Amino acid sequence: MGLSRLEFLPPGAAQTFKGWRLALCLAGGLMLLPAAVYWLVQAQETRRLEAQLAQLQPARSVRAPLSASQQRERDIELKQVAAAVRQLNLPVTRLVRTVQAPRDVRVALLGLDLNAQQGQDGASVLKIAAEAETPQDMLNYLAFLNQQPMFSSVYLLKHEINSNAHANAPEHPYRFQLEAQWRQ
Repeated sequence: MGLSRLEFLPPGAAQTFKGWRLALCLAGGLMLLPAAVYWLVQAQETRRLEAQLAQLQPARSVRAPLSASQQRERDIELKQVAAAVRQLNLPVTRLVRTVQAPRDVRVALLGLDLNAQQGQDGASVLKIAAEAETPQDMLNYLAFLNQQPMFSSVYLLKHEINSNAHANAPEHPYRFQLEAQWRQ
């Protein structure tokens, strides 16, 4: 036995539907033709508008390289701007709280100079002017500041006995200046 063929339509029906199938396929193609033409027109219009948009966009200007003197001037300006920004970003409140002496160390702060000058290793420099009743209080304050994690180092710049103090004070106070390097 050979291969059998299974047909669901009666033997004469296949001939009558062949013409209808072709007619339905052609009718469907004719109905899709306007949509295909519309799609092609829209694609062409999109390409035209994209080309027009590309022409209207400003051309990117290519900057000419700066001369050596202009580059130096620009570098100086950038350093000045960076210094001004550093000055504005100083943690003044935190610094003031850090330099306040504990109650057991009798030291009066006379002045702070937050000039944000750069010291060694890129650290900022804070100058402190203070007054103590005794040399021991001065040294205790110096040791206190050296223990603060905010400061990388604290140095005693100079000290002197204040001879202009009140005559009835048992000892003349010690005025001193410190320099503290701190990292921002």
